[in-house]
Amino acid sequence: MNYDAVNEHLMTRFPELTLLFKEQINLWGEENILPHCFYGDTLNYYVTELLRKNSDSQQIKKVFQFYEEMASSDDVEVRNLLQVTLLEYLWDEEIVFKNALENMQPKTRIINSEIGAYLKTPVASPGKTYETHT
Repeated sequence: MNYDAVNEHLMTRFPELTLLFKEQINLWGEENILPHCFYGDTLNYYVTELLRKNSDSQQIKKVFQFYEEMASSDDVEVRNLLQVTLLEYLWDEEIVFKNALENMQPKTRIINSEIGAYLKTPVASPGKTYETHT
């Protein structure tokens, strides 16, 4: 997978995001949306909702297989997209983070562990508890 084709690769793997991609094209006014923007605006919301609900294990596995392919890419920009735009976002909320860790594959887990050098592991806010659904 290379950075120049990463949006097309995403649309092939996740046709259910096509409508959201078209909405982004309308907002941007062009089809050449930067991957960091599209992934940050659209894929992150989709994935965090999946992980919050944690009820569609097939779709969650599909997402983390895609992340593993990104982690395995020889293109440093693809791995940067994964780390900075996608994985860092999963560190914002404890339940999302926990459910993500349960689904990460080896190379994705390595890239995710590098984030610990500059972000703290999310914890529940005082008085707020999170429940992990399996």
